[in-house]
Amino acid sequence: MNTETLSKNLFSKQEVSYDETGFFSKIVTDYLSGDKKLKSFYGRLPELDSFRDQIASKSDFAHREVLVSSLKRQYGKVKTPPKSIDKLTDNKTFTVTTGHQVCLFTGPLYVIYKIVTVVNTCKALKAKFPEYDFVPVFWMATEDHDFEEANHFVTNGKKIEWESGQGGAVGRMKPEGMDAVVGMLKDALGMGYFSGELIALFERAYEKHDTISEATRYLIQALFGDEDVICIDGDDPELKALAVPVFIKELREKFSFKAVSRTNDELRELYNLQVHSREVNLFYLGEQLRERIVQNDDGDYEVLNTRLSFTVEEIENELKAHPERFSPNVILRPLYQEVILPNLAYVGGGGELAYWFQLKGVFDEVHVSFPILLLRNSVLIASEKSTEILEKLGLEWRDVFRTTHELEERLIKLKTDERMNLDLEREKLEMLFLDIETRLGKIESTLEKSVRSGYARTDRIFLNLEKKMIRAEKKKQEILIQRIEMLKKELFPMDGLQERIENFSSLYAKIGEVLIDHLLKELNPFDKKFTILFQK
Repeated sequence: MNTETLSKNLFSKQEVSYDETGFFSKIVTDYLSGDKKLKSFYGRLPELDSFRDQIASKSDFAHREVLVSSLKRQYGKVKTPPKSIDKLTDNKTFTVTTGHQVCLFTGPLYVIYKIVTVVNTCKALKAKFPEYDFVPVFWMATEDHDFEEANHFVTNGKKIEWESGQGGAVGRMKPEGMDAVVGMLKDALGMGYFSGELIALFERAYEKHDTISEATRYLIQALFGDEDVICIDGDDPELKALAVPVFIKELREKFSFKAVSRTNDELRELYNLQVHSREVNLFYLGEQLRERIVQNDDGDYEVLNTRLSFTVEEIENELKAHPERFSPNVILRPLYQEVILPNLAYVGGGGELAYWFQLKGVFDEVHVSFPILLLRNSVLIASEKSTEILEKLGLEWRDVFRTTHELEERLIKLKTDERMNLDLEREKLEMLFLDIETRLGKIESTLEKSVRSGYARTDRIFLNLEKKMIRAEKKKQEILIQRIEMLKKELFPMDGLQERIENFSSLYAKIGEVLIDHLLKELNPFDKKFTILFQK
């Protein structure tokens, strides 16, 4: 076996609408369909033609010199940094950004799909607007401090977890104690054709770099090096200095809280809300420390769970002198991103887009262009074994999104010679009772109610008999049921989407780097459909 052979016709492709999957919220499907009731909560629709005006709205971006300087420093230890960094000095170069926590070994599969989406978006934009350049950016959310979300990944159904006594921002943590993780990864991957390559990649990333942030940058570079993806770490004093005016406005006016509150009042009438704003949407960062900043009744600012306290003047001086000690939360981080990047679009999952809709007013308050919101590609990858099971069952790929119970009932009815429902009999029953009701009604109108009651009781008896027939047939169809359960278990681990559970390594171990090549080839960020890639 060689990668050249594997790369030919590795996957076949089918697409289904997001609605059909049942995994996407109404706010997302409404957005993709251009529903007018959402119009005031975003800037421009996710269409290629929308980008001409979006480019014009970012044409006055003024921080290119600082941005490039910072990125070159962040890539100082990388032998071959992305060539696209230098392109950012040109005022005809723009970014398309996605982001995620710096999860161990990139975390769930959808992180890879996010990056593929920004890469392909940039390619599509270059084809549409050849006079400009477009750079894919992965925003490493290094300041997040939810270690329990970032310290593990799942491969082949096995959870690989890193234990560490460190605290504070995950990106600043040192990748110590990874030997145990390597051992768990070896056991989980087994004898996959490319397992050794993955183990070596993990060891180079986490044993040869000083922080989780550096390790993550190395991983993305290794996986997407040919695509010139830039990994940016917002936990940077030069970049945060650019956002000082925004942070001061936040401390003085609590503007983001007010803006989000207004938006939430309108949005909650239509959809469920994803995030709720605090009065001050900033954290204070320190050595193994990331805690919320709050304003007390005296007007002073305190850092929760510490003894740190500042007057209004003191905290503004602290911010100007040490911007790296301040960290935006989920409300202000998107704005911070758009302040420091010549960015046109943000690529996110359904949950992310839902909370971005809550932020349009925040951007308007500081006159920063709101990015076009693109839903990342969602993918289900099926093995030859799953494809074979699907074909034996006589199912289509859109059928796999049904529940196990629905599939069992449907297939049992199809596979058996006996009629597995009593619909015809129930129709006859209904006609019989209607006839009786008419006849008795002519004698005494009060008897009609008794007839309808009798029909309802009899109909329930028929429904119970139908359920008993199906249960009896299930016992005769054990092999069929086993196949359905095998199919669902592989495609929907823990009853969720594969991309939200499994890490890329389980697939990479089988087919190697052509996994990334095929994702780049097969996925189109403007298709607005869920993609199924299957092997035959």
